Amino acid sequence: MIRLIVGFMLGLALLTAPALASDAKLKKATGLYKLFCAHCHGLNMVNPGTSSFDLRKWPKEKKDEFYTVVKKGKRNMPAWGDVVTPEELDLLWFYVVTRAGKKPFPEAAAKSAPAPEPVTTMEPGKLTACVARNGGVMSGARHNGGTGLDYGVVEALAEALNLELEVTWFESEQEEESDPVKETYAMLAHGLCDIVPGFALYASALSGLEGQRGALPRWDDQPDHLPLGFQVDLKPVAASAPYARMEMGIVVSGPDVPAFKSLADLDGRKVGVEQGTLAGVLTLRQGTQAMVAQAQTFNPGPAFLWKMENGAFDAALVTVAAFDFHKRQNPISKLRLSDYRHPLGFNLGIALLKNNAPLAKGVDEALKAMLSSGKVRKIAEGYKMHYAEPKAPYVQTRLTLKDILTIR
Repeated sequence: MIRLIVGFMLGLALLTAPALASDAKLKKATGLYKLFCAHCHGLNMVNPGTSSFDLRKWPKEKKDEFYTVVKKGKRNMPAWGDVVTPEELDLLWFYVVTRAGKKPFPEAAAKSAPAPEPVTTMEPGKLTACVARNGGVMSGARHNGGTGLDYGVVEALAEALNLELEVTWFESEQEEESDPVKETYAMLAHGLCDIVPGFALYASALSGLEGQRGALPRWDDQPDHLPLGFQVDLKPVAASAPYARMEMGIVVSGPDVPAFKSLADLDGRKVGVEQGTLAGVLTLRQGTQAMVAQAQTFNPGPAFLWKMENGAFDAALVTVAAFDFHKRQNPISKLRLSDYRHPLGFNLGIALLKNNAPLAKGVDEALKAMLSSGKVRKIAEGYKMHYAEPKAPYVQTRLTLKDILTIR
């Protein structure tokens, strides 16, 4: 008789259940919950937990305890073992553990999603990053932590991978003799770190160096016994998905910023050229004949824009990051960055040893999530930087003279 009454009431409850025709199981479970549980535990499991337990807080790993309490009762909870069938009990558990169908069923999720491969680092539980202490707006060491986009990205990356971040600070030299790509290979091969951010994604930087030898840059806590010019055997290196793009823009002196369309629009201005840089080569190759003839050439580095500040020239093509760093050093600067961006640029990724596939996969997945959520942009804006998202192709092919002459 009790079964007949329960069946009749269940039929009525199902008529008022949420319209989830595509999920018959949830519809059936919803009706059972309304019939047996909603009176005490609240519709849709909304219950402050003052007079009865708030089922939204039931741990999903305590399935057996849930079954026992429903069948045998507990405190004010009556026993339903002689009323609820095993099938109905399964449906009630399905309703509770999925939070009324709003979360995935844990058993189904466990079957469909393979366990993630553990990330492998030099020291378990710790992600070590080699970061330039003098990387301008991209990175810099502080008494406690660091600053810049590269530092902010590896900090967020360690958090996403649930690892403790440890930074090895090194000196980045702006000299003709220095080779940033080889130094990255050398630091990874020597075991100074797991990852190196700010790696320019050029195809030529990702092959052809393994088997060669490379010098290490100076780094914090460098052993005294290493001789000057010490080199290491380089190992194959891979790069992550990109997290930002390095672009070049035109900087002018004064309050008026024209709408430039090409480098030829600099004709008639005192133009400065940063020697030995891509921006400098493009200026000399893509400017008008008269502009190039009057251009002045200076050594590369932070002092370049300071010379512009002091009136040595009034326009130049530079990396946007160089302008941002100058602006940070001189907040009242009279220099202005135009909206013009040269089509040539390159994406930035994270370098790591090629044989560490688990770490590469973890880094890629975390970076893609950070990009899609806007987290990388927020990090850049927090450091008052002009941020540019990566552009396809993500790995730039080798630049040719034809590219330099024609891409404008």
